[in-house]
Amino acid sequence: MKAAMTARRGAANPLGILAGIAILGIAGFLIYRALGSSLVYFILPSDYAEAPERYAERRLRLGGLVEAGSVVFDDETLRLNFKITDSFQSYPVTHYGAPPQLFKENTGVVVEGAFENGAFSSDNLLVKHSEVYAPPAAGEAVDLQELRDTLQ
Repeated sequence: MKAAMTARRGAANPLGILAGIAILGIAGFLIYRALGSSLVYFILPSDYAEAPERYAERRLRLGGLVEAGSVVFDDETLRLNFKITDSFQSYPVTHYGAPPQLFKENTGVVVEGAFENGAFSSDNLLVKHSEVYAPPAAGEAVDLQELRDTLQ
């Protein structure tokens, strides 16, 4: 009798194994779905131009330079329009909200949002900048116009 009980304890319960596999499968699927919906892809304008259907109805981060002569800002509606380029391809961008202080033409930016009818609609605008600060050398004159331009 004791040998029969020992054998039974060591034997795996097939129903328990199937339940464990099912629980792990469901948990894995839920994790996959949660990560898949929260991923935001970073692309350049040329990447989008190669395969726009690949990025349809997806939230993206689009990086590039603000194209010279393309910036239009409406103070009343806080609508900012500009073109983003990687020197090969450019796309119009619309962003609502005051632009960051470092935003200007020929500056690196990353916009987050989605493409709509060939234009990018952004709800987040980041300006790329250097973390290096170099104060004027001792005795060096400060260019007031340059200072004024950097503070605007």
